[in-house]
Amino acid sequence: MALPTIQSAIPKRRYQFGEFVITILSDIESSDTSTYLYIAAVLREGNTQPEVYITCEAICVQNKNSYRIKVLSKDDEHIINEDPQWKHEQNFCDYALEGIQQMFQLTDETAVLLS
Repeated sequence: MALPTIQSAIPKRRYQFGEFVITILSDIESSDTSTYLYIAAVLREGNTQPEVYITCEAICVQNKNSYRIKVLSKDDEHIINEDPQWKHEQNFCDYALEGIQQMFQLTDETAVLLS
């Protein structure tokens, strides 16, 4: 399993979600073969490295541009969805936060925008 190799990125938003801090990155430079549009890095408070990344990657489907959302951890990788709508930052953020809520069972928590 390969986690994203981020060489540079611009943090666009930060959320507090229970015991997690989620940073949404854009303008990502990476040595990976994937072209990342956005990455949500999920960091548990007290840790120094994110434990999960949710990525939005540009892909070509039937000669049309689309975007793939994947969940990456040190032990696993899952393709979650493919759709042109993930090009829009707000759509990606909303979808990533919903996924984080489900993954970490944050049913009593609300994501709070920090910056």
